[in-house]
Amino acid sequence: MPPINTEAVEMMLRDHKHLLQLIQRIEDQCTPNDRPERCRDCPEPQRGVCHGNIEQLIRAFVEATLKHNLTESAFMEGVLPTVDRVAHNRAHMEIAQQLKEIRVVFSGDGNGIQAIEGIARVRQTLLSHFKEHDQLLEFHIAQSVLADGYDNPALQPTG
Repeated sequence: MPPINTEAVEMMLRDHKHLLQLIQRIEDQCTPNDRPERCRDCPEPQRGVCHGNIEQLIRAFVEATLKHNLTESAFMEGVLPTVDRVAHNRAHMEIAQQLKEIRVVFSGDGNGIQAIEGIARVRQTLLSHFKEHDQLLEFHIAQSVLADGYDNPALQPTG
């Protein structure tokens, strides 16, 4: 495969790994064994630090996810059939909606426990997304390389 397409797939896989690591870091802010029912059940100093960490990690996760979705959308052009591209983008919108709901709830009451539980649901959605949509995109990128079909400027060789 020409390097640019290999790099595109590798970039997607690196992003997936990074997103899952961010989810794990969010979940690790409050371990299941020590997890209270509500954040206000924790001592105030711990709650403040935890709240700040969760807020910062959620923001980083949202930004990384949106950036990844834009990158994938660029890779899809001229590579994926329209019906698959539409389904893939619809799946991106579903993930974005879940993230929005987490941010709204978290900013409303500051309950990090609910945010962590929401992030756990996003993990499942992402894993399904990787399997149902991203593997197909990776396949089509590889096929466009084999066919030497560079209809997508994002996949054009740069040398």
